[in-house]
Amino acid sequence: MSPLPDNLKVGIDSIDQRHEEFYTLFEVLKKAGDGEFLEAFDAVILHTQGHFSEEEADMEKIVYPNKAEHIQEHKKALEEMNYFREKASSGKLMFAKAYVKDRLGDWFRNHLLNMDSDLARVINKSSY
Repeated sequence: MSPLPDNLKVGIDSIDQRHEEFYTLFEVLKKAGDGEFLEAFDAVILHTQGHFSEEEADMEKIVYPNKAEHIQEHKKALEEMNYFREKASSGKLMFAKAYVKDRLGDWFRNHLLNMDSDLARVINKSSY
């Protein structure tokens, strides 16, 4: 059974697999104690970098009209994650934990349901 809720699946196996991996790592990060938080955050960031690269490669294979906006959102999300990762490593762990608890999950859900669902729709129409 997949840890990714069915309502968050876009119907393209490669994309759903990446989302499932993010979701699993995110769940570990949310539950991480102080001693495990940085390592868990690093795992989320590392996965996200690869995830976005693969997704952007998918966009290159089709004519995707929202490519620039989608890539910009990826860039902004990674910048934000790295910002809070730096805060955590400089002693502001609770600040970073609040970001993870209050914002990162909502961002993922909204990005997936809006931008990634749109990408999946275009991929499906293109017979990719």
